[in-house]
Formats: sequence, C-alpha cells, structure tokens
Amino acid sequence: MAKSGLASLSQGRSDLFRVNPRDLNIKSGWNQRDLTDPTNVEHIDTLAKSIAEVGVKSPLVVYWEDGKAYVSDGHCRLMAAIRAIEVYKADIKSVPVISDDRYSNEADRIFGQIVHNQGKPFSQLEQAKVFKKLVDLGWQQGDIAKKAGISAGRVSQILELLTMPEPVKTMVTNGHVSATMAMQTVKSVGTEAEQKLKAGLEAAKAEGKTKVKPVHMEGVGDQKKQLRTIVVDAFEYSDVDDEAEDFVIIKMPMNQWELLRKVCGL
Repeated sequence: MAKSGLASLSQGRSDLFRVNPRDLNIKSGWNQRDLTDPTNVEHIDTLAKSIAEVGVKSPLVVYWEDGKAYVSDGHCRLMAAIRAIEVYKADIKSVPVISDDRYSNEADRIFGQIVHNQGKPFSQLEQAKVFKKLVDLGWQQGDIAKKAGISAGRVSQILELLTMPEPVKTMVTNGHVSATMAMQTVKSVGTEAEQKLKAGLEAAKAEGKTKVKPVHMEGVGDQKKQLRTIVVDAFEYSDVDDEAEDFVIIKMPMNQWELLRKVCGL
C-alpha cells in the first residue's frame, strides 16, 4: 500500500509509541534535575495541571536496558504525568515516547539532559552535576565545551560550583543568591562565606527582597582582595572574541557586569 501524507515524505521508520507512564523508569542517580529546588517543584506541578487537561504533547525519549524502558529525556514530563494521575485524578492511560538513538551511549544520554531540554532550562548547579558525570566517564573539559558550545574556561567555572559548601549550595538552589555571587564570596572569604551570605540575605530581606545583590554584600572581606577577585573572575567567566585587529568582543554574565559597574562607580 502506497504511503500518504507525512509518511510519504519520511525516509525512515517511525519510532513513536504509546506507553503507560508507570511502565517507564528513571535510573537512580542519573537525572540531574534538583527536586529540592522550589522552582522545579513548581514547574512540575504546573506541567501536571496542563497534562491533566490536554495530556503529554511532546514525546519522551526512552531507551531499553535490561528488560526495562528508561527515560533519557523527559523526566519532568514523566513526573508531571504521574502527578496528574495521582493528584489531579487525570485518566491518563499512556504517554507518547520515541526510541533513543540506538547508537547513543551513556555519555550521550547524560549530555542530552542539557541539549535536548525542551522545558525549564537546567540551573548552573544542575549543569555542573551533568558535566561532573561526563568527567567521571572520561570526558575532557575541552570535549564538553565543544559539544556545549561554550568555552573550556566556562566549563571549568561551572564545575567549580560543586566545590561550594552545601549550605551555600542550598542558598543558590533556593534562589537566595546567584551561583556566580556565591562562588565569588567563597573565593573571597572562604569558610566565612555562609555567614556573610546569610548576613547579606538579612540585609536584602530588610529591604523587602528575597535575593542577595552586590549592594547587600558591602564590607565583605578585604576590599583590595575583593576588587581583584571581581575583576579576575569577570574575565574568567567571560567568552572573549579577539579575532578582530582593532577591537575585542567580551561577553560576560550580567551579574559580573553589575559587579564591575559597582566597583568602578559607574
């Protein structure tokens, strides 16, 4: 029988299936989405409400291993589908899934958490955990940078976030301080970082705000050391294009730019 419609244009077979969401699995310790992050909890709940109304529209990507189907892309959609069933009493019998590339390996699937993300972007800490898993699998930072489309220095800086004390990471996860400012504070005052950041948070709350800004951190550490740290980190976190003869293009995170403006009195 002749194919019609999109099938007539297809150059390969379709791998779209319908599967009971309870038959799908998430490999332990594999998904780097931080479920202690309030924004992730809210994201999944919002997604669950939508799925309860219209179902899962974007297929999950799965692979078959040891007789089970594991999700490689779509963890939030799976958790939201289960929540839609259990909390919002949605009568969901199945969700759309497609088969992962049969030639992909564990590293490809780990990296795919960032590349294939179709919903809420990963936080810097979540990216750091993905990069760390790849390093543990033998990837070089240069390989990660090339595939992620960022500089090797940026990969190094993201990985460095994992060295922060756990209480400081928690402040980042809860949205009380940016990852960049948290790392700068750790470098500037070391073991006093948690105390200084909490003091900064109290100053922010006194102004009716919930996130620490540079203005709330005045007086943290030795000023000359802090100034040098800010300038050095600003360039280390930046992507620099110096291919032109007459000018240089520097792209840096907004928080770094704000700090530079502050210390320069601009």
